[in-house]
Amino acid sequence: MTIKDFEKNISSDLLDRGNNYFMEECVDNLDEVDSGLWMAQVYGTHTYTVEVRTHKTQIKGWDCNCPYDHGPICKHVIATFYAIAENMELKKSQSKQKTGKKKGTKKNKLNEIFNKTSKEDLQKFIVSQFKRDYGLRNALIAHFAELLSEDSDKKYHTIIQHILKASIGLDGFIDYYSEKSLTNPLFDLVRKSEDFIVKKNITEALSITKALLEEVPDFYNYMEDSDGYLMEVIENAFDIFSIIAEKASPLLKDEMFNYCISEYPKEENRNFDIDTGFLHLLPQLITTDEQEKKFFDFIDLQIEVEKKKDNYDYRIVSLIEKKINYLQWTNRENEAQTLIETNKNYTTFREILINQAISKKKLILAGELCNEGIAIAEKKHHSGIVDKWHNKLLEIAEKAKNKNEIRKWSEKLYFDNYFSMKYYRKLKSTYSKDEWQNKSDKIINHLQGKDQRGGYDELTALAKIFIEEKYLSRLLKLVQINSGRINLIDDYAIHLQKLYPAEILSLYDEGIKEYAKSTGREIYNEIVGYMKKMEKIKGGKGKVKALIKYFREQYQNRRAMMEILNDNFPETIPINPSPY
Repeated sequence: MTIKDFEKNISSDLLDRGNNYFMEECVDNLDEVDSGLWMAQVYGTHTYTVEVRTHKTQIKGWDCNCPYDHGPICKHVIATFYAIAENMELKKSQSKQKTGKKKGTKKNKLNEIFNKTSKEDLQKFIVSQFKRDYGLRNALIAHFAELLSEDSDKKYHTIIQHILKASIGLDGFIDYYSEKSLTNPLFDLVRKSEDFIVKKNITEALSITKALLEEVPDFYNYMEDSDGYLMEVIENAFDIFSIIAEKASPLLKDEMFNYCISEYPKEENRNFDIDTGFLHLLPQLITTDEQEKKFFDFIDLQIEVEKKKDNYDYRIVSLIEKKINYLQWTNRENEAQTLIETNKNYTTFREILINQAISKKKLILAGELCNEGIAIAEKKHHSGIVDKWHNKLLEIAEKAKNKNEIRKWSEKLYFDNYFSMKYYRKLKSTYSKDEWQNKSDKIINHLQGKDQRGGYDELTALAKIFIEEKYLSRLLKLVQINSGRINLIDDYAIHLQKLYPAEILSLYDEGIKEYAKSTGREIYNEIVGYMKKMEKIKGGKGKVKALIKYFREQYQNRRAMMEILNDNFPETIPINPSPY
């Protein structure tokens, strides 16, 4: 897409909005601040900052700090495209005029000013601008932070705190529109730390990273909404921390190891899994046997801390997994296996043992592990875990080709899992065609219950079985028994309307009339949807016309209903309609 042809690549609706903004002169301060980098302010509900990146006339990218999230481009960016196109056309026409000395570009004007201005005057101007734009002041300090003589750790904490203060509004919060004024300078710090790594200034890079990890999580306390940019800052900081760990000297690795140990237990680091980030880094920082022992002791201590809390098994499992992963990473498979077996009361590790037993064809052992797991889960009332082990027992039965066990667990799981057809079909696969007729009838009778209706779940289950087995006459009867439910009629009409068009149209007619007793535009639009489906069934058009006539007589005072009917079925509007 280019500045010359962007209109061909954008919907006409959005183009009109963007062009209106441009024609109303809402684009201000357009400037090519660097080769191919355009900046502008666009006035709308708020003043938005737009950035467009070009190469000659090719549009390479854009960004706007407005909240528009319904597509890849907004009207403010489009307005800026028009302004850039106008600017380029103007420059082109000026270059063709041979009227003497070529006028300098804005970039040349800046250079001319820099060359003619004294250092003192330039400093005074910059300082005066800082009083108006606190964010600009922070950006300059952050950019040249390595020149400051302060302690590295302290100065980056201070810079980040100032970035926060500059973004907080009068109400004490950072609103949606100000989020990028907060996150952009934070991303600048991330990039700066990456530059320091390239320059081999590891200490300065680490100071920035630590400051980001310690300060940024607190920013969520001041935010009403977020697009996830802060989390991205934290993730980037951890990535850089990991890169530093690879390049660090043993002495610095030791410092980073102790830092992670001290940061992990902090309560505030539980938010956004920041503590997990520190835990993940620890193995990478171990260089001595002493550190390894400290790592294991630390894990054990944290496990004991978590055991004293309620419902935190997943954190205990995460800690044990970290220990196991480290043992496997250092080729100590036997120790890792012992740790897995020692902790088999946790679902994660029991499942590993079961899978190992299945892969080694130790199916009796796998079954015993499942049954032990069921007993533990039932004691804790963890029905989901019980279901998991039942599924494993079905898998074991299939591996063993044990028909009776497959039937047992398939049937149980069918009734325990909201009548999932996956288990129904597994059960069916173990019977011959003649045997299955009798078995499926037993399941159907069980679902129907004494009143031959069943509850809603059972009703849906019956319908699925009738479709599966092609019992369409029984499906029709089921729908007829429950004829008051228009959604049920609509769900299964597709399977029945070819064989039983008259019956389905009659059911639709009855169900729609019942549904129309309720009011509201949403309901009327749904009714229209049902009626349009009726028209596609043999004999349906006549039925629909009759329904419309019924509604016009029965509900002539419902203005919204009449309006929606007229919009969707204009051919049925009476010649002399009654006023409503």
